Amino acid sequence: MIQCISYNGTVTGTKVGVVTTGLISPAGLACDWLTQKLYWTDGETNRIEVATITGEHRKVLFWEDIDQPRAIALVPMQSIMFWTDWGEVPKIERAGMNGDPTTRKVIVHENIFWPNGLTVDFDAQLVYWLDGRLKFIEVMDYEGRNRRTVIKEGVNYPFALTMFQNKLYWTDWKTWSIHVYDKSSISPPKEIIHGDYVPMDIHVWDAQRQPPGDTPCHNKNGGCSHLCLLAPYPPGYSCACPTGVKLLDNTTCANGPQEMLLLVQRVEICTISLDSPDYTNFVLPLTGIKHAIAIDYDPVDGYLYWTDDEARALQRAQLDGSGQENLIVTEVEHPDGVAVDWVARNLYWTDTGTDRIEVARLTGASRKVLINEDLYEPRAIAVAPEKGWMFWSDWNEKDPKIERAALDGSSRIRLIDKELGWPNGIALDLQRDKIYWCDAKTDKIEVANMADGKDRREVISDNLPHLFGLSLLGDYLYWTDWQRRSIDRIKVTGNGREVIVDQLPNLMGLKAVRLGEVKGSNPCIYNNGNCSHLCLNRPHDYVCACQIGYELAANERTCVVPEAFLLFARKENIGRISIENGNNDAVIPVTGVKDASALDFDINDNRIYWTDVKVKAISRAFMNGSDMEKIVEFGLDSPEGMAVDWVAHNIYWTDTGSKRIEVARLDGRSRKVIIWKDIDEPRSLALDPREGFMYWSDWGSQACISKAAMDGMHRHVIVPKVGRANGLTIDYVQHRLYWTELGQHVIESSDLEGKGRAVVIGENIEKPFGLTQYLDYIYWADWKTGIIERANKTNGSNRTVIHNKLEFITDILVFHTSRQSAWNQCAIGNGGCSHLCLALPAVSSSHGGMVGRQSSTHYCGCPTHYTLGHGNKTCIGPRSFLLFGQKNSLSRLLPDTDDCPDVVLPIHSVKNIKAVEFDPVSRFIYWIDGRAQSIKRAYDNGTHAGPAFVPSSSTHFPFDMAVDPYGRLLYWTCANTNAINVTRLDNGSAVGVVVKVDGEKPRNIALHPEKGLMFWTDVGSVPRILRAGMDGKSRVIVVTHLENLVALAVDRMADLLFWAQPNQIESSDLDGKGRKVLVNTDLVQVSSLAVHGDYLYWVDKDQSQIERANKTDGSNRGTILTRLAHLVYIVAVHFPSEKMYSNHACAAPHQAGCSHLCMAVPSPVSSISSSIPVVCSCPQSLVLHEDGRTCSALPACGPDHFTCTAPAGSNKDCIPSIWRCDGHNDCPDASDEVGCPDCRPHEFRCQTGQCIDMSWVCDGTSQCPDNYDESQCCEFQCLTSGVCIPHSAVCDGYENCADGSDEAPLECAGGANHPRVDVISYGDSNKSTYVVSVLVILASVVVFGLIGFYCRRRVAGANNITLNNDLDDSAGDPLSPKPSHGVPKPICPVAEIQKNGRLDKGNKKSGNDTVRMSMLNGSTTSNSYDRSHITGASSSTTEGGGPNGAPLLVSSSSLLCYPRETLNPPPSPATTADSNRKLHHNYNEDYCCSSSGASRYRPYRHYRAINQPPPPTPCSTDVCDESDSNYPLPLRGRQRYYAAPGSEYDSDPFPPPPTPRSHYHSDGGGGLPSSCPPSPSSTAGRSSTYFNPLPPPPSPDPSPGSRCDC
Repeated sequence: MIQCISYNGTVTGTKVGVVTTGLISPAGLACDWLTQKLYWTDGETNRIEVATITGEHRKVLFWEDIDQPRAIALVPMQSIMFWTDWGEVPKIERAGMNGDPTTRKVIVHENIFWPNGLTVDFDAQLVYWLDGRLKFIEVMDYEGRNRRTVIKEGVNYPFALTMFQNKLYWTDWKTWSIHVYDKSSISPPKEIIHGDYVPMDIHVWDAQRQPPGDTPCHNKNGGCSHLCLLAPYPPGYSCACPTGVKLLDNTTCANGPQEMLLLVQRVEICTISLDSPDYTNFVLPLTGIKHAIAIDYDPVDGYLYWTDDEARALQRAQLDGSGQENLIVTEVEHPDGVAVDWVARNLYWTDTGTDRIEVARLTGASRKVLINEDLYEPRAIAVAPEKGWMFWSDWNEKDPKIERAALDGSSRIRLIDKELGWPNGIALDLQRDKIYWCDAKTDKIEVANMADGKDRREVISDNLPHLFGLSLLGDYLYWTDWQRRSIDRIKVTGNGREVIVDQLPNLMGLKAVRLGEVKGSNPCIYNNGNCSHLCLNRPHDYVCACQIGYELAANERTCVVPEAFLLFARKENIGRISIENGNNDAVIPVTGVKDASALDFDINDNRIYWTDVKVKAISRAFMNGSDMEKIVEFGLDSPEGMAVDWVAHNIYWTDTGSKRIEVARLDGRSRKVIIWKDIDEPRSLALDPREGFMYWSDWGSQACISKAAMDGMHRHVIVPKVGRANGLTIDYVQHRLYWTELGQHVIESSDLEGKGRAVVIGENIEKPFGLTQYLDYIYWADWKTGIIERANKTNGSNRTVIHNKLEFITDILVFHTSRQSAWNQCAIGNGGCSHLCLALPAVSSSHGGMVGRQSSTHYCGCPTHYTLGHGNKTCIGPRSFLLFGQKNSLSRLLPDTDDCPDVVLPIHSVKNIKAVEFDPVSRFIYWIDGRAQSIKRAYDNGTHAGPAFVPSSSTHFPFDMAVDPYGRLLYWTCANTNAINVTRLDNGSAVGVVVKVDGEKPRNIALHPEKGLMFWTDVGSVPRILRAGMDGKSRVIVVTHLENLVALAVDRMADLLFWAQPNQIESSDLDGKGRKVLVNTDLVQVSSLAVHGDYLYWVDKDQSQIERANKTDGSNRGTILTRLAHLVYIVAVHFPSEKMYSNHACAAPHQAGCSHLCMAVPSPVSSISSSIPVVCSCPQSLVLHEDGRTCSALPACGPDHFTCTAPAGSNKDCIPSIWRCDGHNDCPDASDEVGCPDCRPHEFRCQTGQCIDMSWVCDGTSQCPDNYDESQCCEFQCLTSGVCIPHSAVCDGYENCADGSDEAPLECAGGANHPRVDVISYGDSNKSTYVVSVLVILASVVVFGLIGFYCRRRVAGANNITLNNDLDDSAGDPLSPKPSHGVPKPICPVAEIQKNGRLDKGNKKSGNDTVRMSMLNGSTTSNSYDRSHITGASSSTTEGGGPNGAPLLVSSSSLLCYPRETLNPPPSPATTADSNRKLHHNYNEDYCCSSSGASRYRPYRHYRAINQPPPPTPCSTDVCDESDSNYPLPLRGRQRYYAAPGSEYDSDPFPPPPTPRSHYHSDGGGGLPSSCPPSPSSTAGRSSTYFNPLPPPPSPDPSPGSRCDC
């Protein structure tokens, strides 16, 4: 910012902000003391601006052909100004103070490098200036003539300059001092002030530096309405206006901008005036913008409206940024397009999350859903208020289209649906009746008729890589382009294209407006069409509409709250219909509905509930559609019927697929199966909480209507042989039951015992599906005809059509308090029950039967498998059961119980289960996720499902697991490392590996923690079952002669071992004795075993069933569950008794004091009456201390030796490391040959045992730790270092040897192809040859050096320039504006990717890792973007990769490489259209610097799995489309050039400069240091290293967007 402060020579006042916005890097500042103006330069925006001394009426004077403006000085007496520019082409310019471009003139452009400060001698009319790189101070006249050097000695790093009388004063960055030079003296400069900080600008405070004078602006501001700026020609001034405002005549400015662009830049909203040629964008002072997308404007009230996808809101503010407010924030998922109906004062928007188009008043009130069918990815929207039309684009990949409808959503038609890709922005020409749209996939802007879509033609298709926003103003179309980061415009005729502004990041939507212009009219403009809520114009009339919860009264103008109305479920919609007014319907804006089946409501909290047979869930939401949540989403197959118990706050449902009726709390908790036997196809359901009964229809072979108590007891059939009864409805007043019969096409009724059955409606009805009752009427919906009717409930008279054209309604009911007015004991405190309160029917005192009267008792129910505890109020969980896993679900099985045997557990994120375990202490369920290769856990109620317990790893491949509840350990096998690992249950930390033996492949595992035993299957070359202590020691083979082991289980009660092969199950005792076959018939693919009680249970994957048999002899075989898809695993759960737990010394909290493993001592006798002896032990690689409790690391044998593994307590043997994996057992326990890799045929084995690719042998780089791969070969050996290089690198023009011997003339005389040479042993035998060679090379270097020095001096002398050695060459002098010739130096010499992706860090080439100053003005925006929701990315994205499998994320044609994780590349000469610099890339370079997408913002939307467009990032969008490429093809050659990983700059011949504004690059090899370099603004102490090898560019101020974050 620019600030001011009052100063009287002794006391300073308070700082006051003068210019506080729109500045990025203000560098120079000058005051016009005659007219009270401020002039300044900005090195980031590259502008020169002026404002009043108070900061008002700010205007941009110059903005073109400015690169890095620095100092500025004014001469108000002559109305001229001077400024320095140290950009790509350094120069000093002069112009009139009014900014007239005709007065602009370059006065210095030669012998100039870093022009910094300048000052003016007003009396002598001279300009003094200094150069921070060439280290001189020069003087010239106002025309730039008579230039001469004033000071050259004693100038180190001058920055700012001023003068007073005969003395020059300047600041120096290197000495941190202020220096003075007396022009009248021959004495050298002096240091007069030395500080602790780097001095910046400098001025002399004296009245002589601002001599008084008169100007034409003194008299009434020259007659100017705003700015009076001095001009160097008569009449000496000119009037000017603030930026963006027109000058109407010579003196008067317009009242603000007349035409402007409203622009969205993701987190900012800007305005760009079209009235002035500078097109300066002003950021509005808005807050909380997270990801704005589209924008529109209300010309009446001056509000702008925008959508914010991340904030999930529609917002608005005044044009100046004031009055910001949220309009719509509920039931908004991903708002996209927005359109203002300025006539009717309505707001329209699209939501690509809910797939809807909605409308509300401009205040956000009276919200209504207009269209919610056949929308997939609705994006832009535009309205034509006079014509009563709205238009929108839908870029769905399968069916892109542009549609039109009336403003009330009616009369919908497809306007354009051919030859579309990703239609984005649309714009309407209301004068010519045309619609324009831009397509980001076809890369075109097209036009057609608004009325019929005909007369389609292309407006422009050239250089449009990724179009997004589109707007029309007058005869011009304006659009934004993501790829080019620009705003362009073109005439509607297709001519006169021009770039308005470019290099703008994060461009989204835009709107071109003409302020104050309001056109159009329709009936809604007058008193809102007399509508109380919404007035929606249509082509030939208009209609009134109401917000959710209201309906139109009979006058069709007023919205009222109805006493009762109909709710209906219909495919993807849930809506409401007026009872009194026909065709008065509204869709409730509920999200996530796919195929609603049953519907009910709870009048207590104004919520609706519905089942969805496609989502397989039961959901609820408030009546206005807000706060939608799934309450039951596990274990549902086809939930067709559902009813709410509004008294006990329970929900009941039928599931036709699982053949069950269940109940749960209204939030889905405490789920209980109440009927599961003798039920075939339960369908419709109705409740009578007052009397405690439930009624349901069954569509099975014995179709009927049944009745039972609300706990499922006392069940009996009341209406037999009823056919497909649906829509069960109870008349609570007359105590009658109504239903529709789909087979006979009738509506019937009976009393609540099934007696008095009668047909109510039997004629003129086709397929009555939904049915409800209210007062004297029944209401029904016909699935086929789409008609909703009502008739007298007694005799079917007075039939009346309520609504039509609503086909496929699945359920209907009346919303009214009379439908939910009953009471029972569960209404008070849930009846005292901890979980479920279930009302029971009254009992007749005479015969004990159930009678139909007010319920007076209740029963406390428990979730399935839970039982009532003491007092019959509280529920207790099961302590012995089975868990089984299907692919994506976990279930609990409790056989031999009166309860339903199996229930699905409500655990989220269960995917690809491979194994299941249970911890009885913490009650956590563990499972192996086969896709993520991790172990996860959660409680059985679905809570505490945090991150993976054992996270994914490239080395982990969990296969099976078992829990030790006493030692609190989880044992698990890994199919990748072929080991058994141990992890602590309480904190997830790794204990270590207990089993890992060469040649073994442990897979299934089972524990007997009471005996301290571990069993596992080995599926190696000889399948077997092994036993060991739980530390992996004392190994014993218990079972052999096996094939294809698939399952293992231990009976901890009977001490039996069970195992399975695919078609046979066997058992033995724990020693492998008594082996016998239990089952070997009718088995197809056994995958898991479990022992529970007296039975052995197994999973047969092929037959999708769970079977069991007696565990001792295989008798009593039977199927427990069948038709279980993707069944994979079963495990038995046994809670240890309290006595057993207390007797086990490993149990918490003591755990016997063991640091790692605590286990019971194996004993042949099991006892639960006495303490179980335990011992401490250690995993492999650790040894037990003498204290018998603590484990520590094995003693190290040193880096050159291998430590043999031996039993705890013994001494360790050390052997040379080269003996490791040499094929001989050198350790006593043969541990030196354990775990050695088996090299494949195309691999080479190092002596140390590692395997490398055969192509790496003799390639010049050692890959084996022992250099074995390069020890027997050498094609060319460097003289000095002895390094071997391939002979293809000899005489190739590059010095690959440090001494350059590979390019020596003697070597190259005979060509570059040299035969293989023997490795030279650098001893006495070759010393003479070596010395001679070195002398020859040194002599050559001296000769060439003298020649080069002579040539350089000749060149420098011709131009009277004295430079440092490193300035003579463009490559060595990266800040020189001279072009480099030949191949440029590396951008950042990072390690090359070689040998199948391994980094070869030995082939870096050093070079001057310095910079061009032009890189400093690049934008440093680094916001990532992954918004495939909007339009995806170009279909031409390159797939595959570069050489050696390196992923290639850039275009195969252009190979343009953008910075990582940025929406748009920063502006730099490497990416601008007028740049003449080339980008040199190859595949590996692109691999280094292309965006990986590994860290991005939340995706715009969770999309459908199929046809998802790729994300629109610079490395994957249309930059890869050959038609969009304006970039050169890559050059082929040996050298490779890299952009720094994570660099925020475009690829350029040089890296960015080493200042606080960029990443620092040292001169030692191009690597990035771990911290920022010292800088004048950040270094507390002085540091000479900051100025070596080159001083920083002349800017100590860090750029806000590009500062280096330490």
